[in-house]
Amino acid sequence: MSVDPTNSISTPTSAASTQQRDNTSLDKDSFLKILVGQMQNMDPMSASSQDPTQSVTQMTQFSILEQLQNMATSSSDALNAQKQTQSLALLGKTVNYKDADKNSVSGVVQKVDFGTDGTTKLTLDSGVQITPSDVLGVQ
Repeated sequence: MSVDPTNSISTPTSAASTQQRDNTSLDKDSFLKILVGQMQNMDPMSASSQDPTQSVTQMTQFSILEQLQNMATSSSDALNAQKQTQSLALLGKTVNYKDADKNSVSGVVQKVDFGTDGTTKLTLDSGVQITPSDVLGVQ
């Protein structure tokens, strides 16, 4: 029986990745509704009708756009999972970092916390919390 180690990883969504949409932009659902309505009202036998190849071109372009959006989402999810994996790999390791006074300090990573806002905190044996970007080196 094989076990997928990434199956149980859940990536928190960050507030920065959530986009605020205004009412002037057209999302893909609205675009599809307009396209379906246009196709329902199209008369292919009419001389004044839109060229059918234009409709196919529009559908193809939309399909490409949707796949690019899906790839961007998948890439973002994979990046978040990779960051989490790298942070978890620091458990039990001694890391070097700069404290608030810019002194080089080291400590053993005792705990890794993933915030709902997408942040990651490493708790050291001294009780100090740092972010993975604060780490200067691993011993």
